[in-house]
Amino acid sequence: MHLVKLYFRFEKLVAHILLFGMVGVVLLTLWSFLRATGLALFDFDQPFDYSAFQSLFDRVLAAVIALELAHSIHQMALGDHRLAQVRTVIVIGVLAVVRKLILLEVDSTSGTFLAGLAATFLALGALLVMVHFVDSREQRGDKTSVTGGDGDG
Repeated sequence: MHLVKLYFRFEKLVAHILLFGMVGVVLLTLWSFLRATGLALFDFDQPFDYSAFQSLFDRVLAAVIALELAHSIHQMALGDHRLAQVRTVIVIGVLAVVRKLILLEVDSTSGTFLAGLAATFLALGALLVMVHFVDSREQRGDKTSVTGGDGDG
């Protein structure tokens, strides 16, 4: 029992150190976005093309992914090991797939790769629905289990 408490303290310490590092990552992604936005807005010599939009959205999504990852680490630092943390990790996966889709050059991408991205997106969506289902059952206070038992165990 003492070893378990020691491990949880170690986990919280590591999570706090990672959270401190994530603040730096979030600030770097924010700086990258602001710099790219400023360059795009004030560069009157170059027309605003699709690749500029791709770059801006890439940087926005990188910042959002970094924030979500920091949120997940914060939950770990607080010792919150519930469905909220699982949901956060799934959302990070969805954001990563969306980021990949935005940066994707369709002309040079195989159909197999696109099918894999679609399957990944569907799997993440299904996981998110399942987590929502379990979470809503817990909030309602149902005594039945997720597997369909009647709770009279």
